[in-house]
Amino acid sequence: MRKILAVDDNLINLELLGHIIRKHYPDFLFVAAQSGEEGIEKATKELPDLVLLDIMMPGLDGYETCRILKDNVKTKQIPIIMVSALGHDSSERSKGLNAGADSFLSKPYDQAELSAQINVAMRIKEYQERLRKMNSELTLVEERERRRVAENLHDSLGQTLSLAFMNLSSIDVQNCSPQIKKTIEFTSSLLNKAIQESRTLTYDLSPPILYELGLIPAVSWKLEQFEKNFQIKTTFKVGDYKNGQSKENEIFLYRIIGELLTNIQKHARASEVKVSVDTNDEAHVILVEDNGVGIDPAKIKAPNLEGGFGLLSIYERVDSINGSFKIHPTGKGTRAKIVLPVNKQCD
Repeated sequence: MRKILAVDDNLINLELLGHIIRKHYPDFLFVAAQSGEEGIEKATKELPDLVLLDIMMPGLDGYETCRILKDNVKTKQIPIIMVSALGHDSSERSKGLNAGADSFLSKPYDQAELSAQINVAMRIKEYQERLRKMNSELTLVEERERRRVAENLHDSLGQTLSLAFMNLSSIDVQNCSPQIKKTIEFTSSLLNKAIQESRTLTYDLSPPILYELGLIPAVSWKLEQFEKNFQIKTTFKVGDYKNGQSKENEIFLYRIIGELLTNIQKHARASEVKVSVDTNDEAHVILVEDNGVGIDPAKIKAPNLEGGFGLLSIYERVDSINGSFKIHPTGKGTRAKIVLPVNKQCD
């Protein structure tokens, strides 16, 4: 059942909101909380479709409650409407919006305006969910195409190159002139190189280890190849990781880690990379750290086609599986953190 959570320390305000919600939205369950702390607890447990949030409350005020909800991977997608007598003050409205609120409603409010605000918030949420689903489906289509191309490379081009190499290697070069012998040996080396490169390309496009053994062995293999190809030391630490993710999510996470490694190789000038995967009570946590020059903060704030398309792609991929992605410079390089709720599946 769809739910609307109202957070207000004033019981009369909660009763009024409850009456309005039950009248105008009979298909919704009204959930009430009388403090910021209780609101966070109920939002995390109930996962409502919308939060109506007061500002002036003892303990955690509305601003801090909003920040915590938007920073929590489980509740960050829930739209929040701040409802307060402070709404007439533009600085307070700006403060609320900067804290993560989606809109602001001033007390005393008109029931029609409240209903309109709720309708808009729910409509935007629905569109966002559709976009996330479409992005997820597009990524899966891309992955299926990668696998198809990889299979064709292996079954067609790879087999043809291997057969050509075997046929060339079967030639008895002992009775050939030195020139022909040299040409055959050189051609054999080229074919062997092409075979190795086609295998590498096949694995890069769609590593069988990812589909057959899962995320952890695939990431371990990826880091081994990364260290071998770019002479950058890698460390992989696996904590209490639980294999509760769907195959689609594991594919997404593998591609995201690969994109981060590509960014490190291209831009970081690092000599070491550390990757860790762990699971706590609420989420899977993946860290990718390097000791390079550090990321430009401007690219974090506004990833775009010119300077941060890779980051933009990562943000979108993580968002499509209801996760969160944060990246920032450290004193010794860059740290990227991916958080994905436990038991959250792709749509």
